[in-house]
Amino acid sequence: MSAISALAHSLLQHGISKSSTRCSSTALFVPFARVENCKDKDLTSVEAAFEQDTSPLKLNLCGDHYRSPNGKPYLFQAVRKARVAVICDDTLPHEPLPPLGNPEFNRIANELILNKAASAITQQRVLGIQTRSGLDALRLAAHFLRDKMKCNVCLLARPCSEHFEPIFKRAGFTCHSYQYYSEEKVELNIYGLVADLMTAPEGAVIVMDACAQNPTSLSPTIDEWKLIAHIVKCKKMIPVFNLEFHGLASGDTSQDTWPVRYFAEFGLDLLCVQSFVQNFGLYDEALGHLMAVVSNATHLESVKDQLESSLLEHNAQCSSVFASRVVSKVLTNSTLRQDWALTLKDIHQNMRQMRLALSNKLEILRTPGNWAQMKDQQGPHLYTNLKMPQLKELRSRHIYVPNSGSINVGALRPNNVDYVAGAINDVMISTVKADAAAVKTKETNLSAMQCLQHLNAP
Repeated sequence: MSAISALAHSLLQHGISKSSTRCSSTALFVPFARVENCKDKDLTSVEAAFEQDTSPLKLNLCGDHYRSPNGKPYLFQAVRKARVAVICDDTLPHEPLPPLGNPEFNRIANELILNKAASAITQQRVLGIQTRSGLDALRLAAHFLRDKMKCNVCLLARPCSEHFEPIFKRAGFTCHSYQYYSEEKVELNIYGLVADLMTAPEGAVIVMDACAQNPTSLSPTIDEWKLIAHIVKCKKMIPVFNLEFHGLASGDTSQDTWPVRYFAEFGLDLLCVQSFVQNFGLYDEALGHLMAVVSNATHLESVKDQLESSLLEHNAQCSSVFASRVVSKVLTNSTLRQDWALTLKDIHQNMRQMRLALSNKLEILRTPGNWAQMKDQQGPHLYTNLKMPQLKELRSRHIYVPNSGSINVGALRPNNVDYVAGAINDVMISTVKADAAAVKTKETNLSAMQCLQHLNAP
């Protein structure tokens, strides 16, 4: 043993002496120095600026959290009771979940979208998969559609959530956009939407928000949804619905999922991504769900096997046993479910009142722009269509809005809505003055140029 130690010591000394001749004695080997800084994400950088702001007037209008009067994320009482019940239930097993997640949660999540009596459920044409979050469910859907179904073109609304395009591009899709919002008319651009779908490639994947589209908070009417369904069927497209604010758009979970039920009853194969963060207040227990509906029950087993394969390939297995049990407890207990449904309605009404209060105040102040359209929006966001120069000026006034211009309505309160409206009014007036000055300068320069041309003319 001593001989081995001596040999090792000799080799180590020899290596050190050789390396010292090649490297400076002051050189350090710092491998992590080659790691580059990440590019700041828009929302992260805005919220970081808010945290660094020391003004007592600062107001954070970013994010999705519905907040209580003290500024903390709102706690659903039905969810609180369900948490306690699950923790205290000694009969619950401690085994790991199956690959597709909690079976009871998947069943009740499917029924929450389609309802228990839906033909797709009674005919066993529905599959549910528990995921870590709504975005994880969308990633799973993207990989399944690209790897297993060989789809390669994806249609995304313009504008849409900042997360959608990166998810589908990383899965290998070519992403196209379809018109959704008209900045000129500040409303849903249904004519542009229909025109783009009609000219889109056949067999494309189309991603749509079932309610309260992010970021515009606008949704098609029932008749418009029927027209979209007809085009999707004729063009042999595969619809992927996103349900991020289920129950918070209208205050009614059934009304918010009407488009999904209609597409399923219309005989379309579809996928539906669902998040349980906003509508259950599970900000610390992210939970998602992916539902697949097939028009032919004989295809369900193959879809199930391939989705399970995608889960394993991309390490997207479900995680939170506890959160799935909490949601299942709320939705299967009649008292808790009624309490939860009433809370959703209350939150919806409060957000609608704040949306109306801000819109009305801007109209009273005669703020430049069209603000009446905000009354037609739904869900936790309020789309202002403010541009970056205006958002930067708002931040200089200690009001922080994300770069999308979409305000978190859940952060508005009766005691701050006038403050926000006043700041937006000042910013818009400043914008109008700056635009007028720019036009005047341009006209002056043009006039001077014409005078010079006249003087230089022979």
